[in-house]
Amino acid sequence: MGQAVSTGRRRLLSLGLGVAIAAVLWVALTAFGTGGNGPERAAHFSLPRLGGGPPVTLPIAGAGAHEPVVLTFFASWCGPCHAELPKLARVAGAARAAGTRVAFLGIDGNDDPVSGLAFARTSGVTFPVADDADSTVAPTYGLDGYPGTVFIDATGHVAATVHGPVTVATLRSWLASIAPS
Repeated sequence: MGQAVSTGRRRLLSLGLGVAIAAVLWVALTAFGTGGNGPERAAHFSLPRLGGGPPVTLPIAGAGAHEPVVLTFFASWCGPCHAELPKLARVAGAARAAGTRVAFLGIDGNDDPVSGLAFARTSGVTFPVADDADSTVAPTYGLDGYPGTVFIDATGHVAATVHGPVTVATLRSWLASIAPS
């Protein structure tokens, strides 16, 4: 009988541990932007392109359609953006060079377009950057400041939202998740 009680306690302890692990995983997986209600569709937009050319749109039309998207929000006046954007531009270039099928889009918000374009160029950005002078798009993704990064999977659902500067490790991790090789 002593062994039956011990086995019962072990099972109960294992069940409790399993529930605790599941709860931690659920919190970790829902902590980024989806609020735990399942994946949200990415907000659609069409904005003028910094420097001229066709508008920057989501969903992407043409060659980049149905690809995952890394959407970065920045401004030339944003201190943390000056550290983040060059790193993001390097990761985007490396992903492109490796043949990773993912689109990078930038949104320069609440900024002077001339300053925004100069900042994007000096940061090494080669992907399309939109001018959102009135900062209308960032709030649709739950962002209330700069910088911010949104990872959108190939089905058009928000996989994660990073409020504040994104690290290179986080960028690479989410790229591997939304655009596996």
